[in-house]
Amino acid sequence: MAGIPMNEDRTDTTDRSLSSARQARQERRRDRSREEILGAARAVLLRSGAAAMTLDAVAKEAGMSKTGLYYYFPSKDALVFELVFGALEGHAQAVDVAVEGADTGGQMLGAIIRETVHAFAPKLDDFRLAFLFGQVAGAGAIHWTDEQLARMRPLNEQLLARTTAKLAGEGGETRSRAAVEPRLLAFLAYLAAIGLLTMKGMVEHVEDPLVYSDEELVEGFARVFAAAASP
Repeated sequence: MAGIPMNEDRTDTTDRSLSSARQARQERRRDRSREEILGAARAVLLRSGAAAMTLDAVAKEAGMSKTGLYYYFPSKDALVFELVFGALEGHAQAVDVAVEGADTGGQMLGAIIRETVHAFAPKLDDFRLAFLFGQVAGAGAIHWTDEQLARMRPLNEQLLARTTAKLAGEGGETRSRAAVEPRLLAFLAYLAAIGLLTMKGMVEHVEDPLVYSDEELVEGFARVFAAAASP
């Protein structure tokens, strides 16, 4: 009699282990299917443009039914959001790591610019997806919910908070040469990088390259912002 509960315990433990393993496999399959759909959506978008990126086209590209696609993404807006969010989330993490390795506020401003340009200059299509999709798609083409916007906003903090805190700790507006509020100064550095990438995109398909190399432009911006942040 004493052995029966022990056997039952072993059986229960085995059943729980098998159930956990099945759950883990199912989650891996879901994650893989989700990534395949996002990859298919990106392929359709880059090949055919925003207007042609319908759920039917994405489902066909992914080799699945539209009903199957709806299981993962209930609308085109949801699918586009995840594409944009994924690009920006990875970028915010990379900028945060680059900034963490800098010693001064001025160096951090340069790190924001450098990491942003180096990440997207070789992949301007990803830059357009992350930063320009709404403009390219046209007014009313996409609608994001309050919940989606709430997911997006913390990425701005990840991009700028560490640099803002460092600049403020070094004296901020009262001591910096530019007399610009620390967070605004960090945001302006980010805008400088986005502007550089936008200009690269404008000349990408014409035989009129920029006079200065990416490195010259990045270093020029980095020096300007370091000087602006200095006492």
